[in-house]
Amino acid sequence: MSLVSEAYNGLFPEKEFEYDAKIKYSNKFNDYNANVRYRGNYLEFGLSKKWKEIGREIRIGLIQSLMAKIFKTKKTTTNIDLYNIFLKNVHIAAPKYLTDPMLQESFDRLNDEYFYGLMDRPNLTWAKSINKLGSYEYGSDTITISKILENKDELLDYVMYHEMLHKKHKFTHNKGRSLHHSKKFRTDEKSYPASELLERELKKLVTKNKIKKAFGFGF
Repeated sequence: MSLVSEAYNGLFPEKEFEYDAKIKYSNKFNDYNANVRYRGNYLEFGLSKKWKEIGREIRIGLIQSLMAKIFKTKKTTTNIDLYNIFLKNVHIAAPKYLTDPMLQESFDRLNDEYFYGLMDRPNLTWAKSINKLGSYEYGSDTITISKILENKDELLDYVMYHEMLHKKHKFTHNKGRSLHHSKKFRTDEKSYPASELLERELKKLVTKNKIKKAFGFGF
């Protein structure tokens, strides 16, 4: 039985698997990322090559998690639980090779002030992005920050703090949905000094950079 059909039967035991399905492992994904394309009766799952090294039961959970999204079901399975446990803990073994002096200083400042210095430093990198100011990727344990925040310490720290909260709180999975901004996350986020003012300043900065880009002055 193929991995996809086994995953489908585990998620929908009452239904027949009537799809043409394919799994493609690729280096184009960051560590442990994946996606699915769904057209008619055709399913194509794109997985990072890192997934080849992971046990079958966890990969089934990954496939089921993607299926739950496209088929809009709130069902969960033991395999999905295994997949979520894996994803929450994979950062421990993720190699740390990306850093930047400015980002490292920001992380260390916040770690000492808000996390008692206990958070292990992830990969830290910049990205040429305007709309997306920051992100935390569980699989590669990487915080990515937009270059428009370079040399803007107060705003940089605020966005860095938000991404560090993702690393701290991870996510919860319930009824087929992954929740990345829990009540505890929001409480911690609002406790940051002058958070409402900083949110307004970020919006102004994004607007300013969008205008610059429209006139050919942005990256």
